[in-house]
Amino acid sequence: MRILLAIHNAYTDSESGAARSIRILMKWLAEAGHECQVLASARFDARPPDIDEHLAGLGVALRRRPPAPAFVRSVRKPANMVVGRPSVHFTLAGVPVTMLLTRHNEAGHPDQFESAQFLYLLDQMLRQFRPDLLVSYGSHPVLHESLRRARARGVTTVFTLRNHGYEDRRFFEHVDHVFTTSPYLSDLYRQKIGLISTGIPSPIDWSEVLAPADSRKFVTYVNPSVHKGAGVFARLADMLGTARPDIPILVVQSASSAGVLNAIPGIDFAKYPQIMAAPALPRPADFLALTKLLLVPSLFPDPFGRVAAEAMINGIPPLVSNRGGLPQTVAGAGRVLPVPDRLSEKSLEVPDAEEIGMWFDAVCELWDDSEKYAAASRQARETAERLYGEPVQRQRYGDYFGSLKPGGRVFE
Repeated sequence: MRILLAIHNAYTDSESGAARSIRILMKWLAEAGHECQVLASARFDARPPDIDEHLAGLGVALRRRPPAPAFVRSVRKPANMVVGRPSVHFTLAGVPVTMLLTRHNEAGHPDQFESAQFLYLLDQMLRQFRPDLLVSYGSHPVLHESLRRARARGVTTVFTLRNHGYEDRRFFEHVDHVFTTSPYLSDLYRQKIGLISTGIPSPIDWSEVLAPADSRKFVTYVNPSVHKGAGVFARLADMLGTARPDIPILVVQSASSAGVLNAIPGIDFAKYPQIMAAPALPRPADFLALTKLLLVPSLFPDPFGRVAAEAMINGIPPLVSNRGGLPQTVAGAGRVLPVPDRLSEKSLEVPDAEEIGMWFDAVCELWDDSEKYAAASRQARETAERLYGEPVQRQRYGDYFGSLKPGGRVFE
């Protein structure tokens, strides 16, 4: 089977969970014997890196092509030819990638030119590669047109949902099949808009996740953003800092979340030397090697708690909130703990100590009781192997892609 992934995001974005999971999926499909190719832009979720340094860091041989012509139609003028952006071509983990070096998010740059060039490259790949399936995700209008063009050529179109925000049925006008990042998300979209989809837990490459266990001595919190429960963490860290200064805490920041905790009024983290901060790290294994307990106090209804699953793979008990798909992700392993109902995903309010007493008690219990910790660790690892083991996941995705036919039904 020939599979083309077309996305208006950077396929190589290291800070995007969607990009990371889709790279793993394409790698698995290629290793299963499918011919796979990727068309992507250079749009990054966070601040765009220096593209030459970024591409050099991939360690792959690059071929650059000059800008190709593309036709752009204006409302007031006939179609006119413009010269767009150059593209680069490389093979990553056995998958050939074409990346359009877009500048669409720069102020004043006309997105219509780059959209036209993206479609020019897509048409070339549809003619030359002749895919059986076109897979896409994201809300950019050029992807809607990409799905339409592929379907018009008889290509089976597949859309993957990795998040909330796609409640408009028009997103799926040219889609034959939909798969999501979790059964929770599939159930949610069925309830909201009658969408028929298959929920498969997000793929995880265990080689990026498995870490040695001899240095695990921190309670770790990743990505201290508002929607990830920075206010809840702030109160818990303040309680632990005061009552249990023997428990070290590690905060793993991202490019977009750095400085969030310092903006929380009333909490002075500087007075607790046992609370340490780390920058974003290239692989989950880099911080999981230091982690004894993982905190995921999300206020946002996470579609899939990827970092909790990654911790479980290492036998690290995750303590997660009761929001979204997190309870389903841990599936009885770790602890599911409440966060105040009044706190929305946009709230930086710090709850009272009484409101998160269960979080404090759970951390102290698992930290102090070696037998309970060992039992929780075993349960986490066994659950991870059952739900997120690579052989299990490869089989799930292989069976799903092998079942796809043209003309699917996506609404009840």
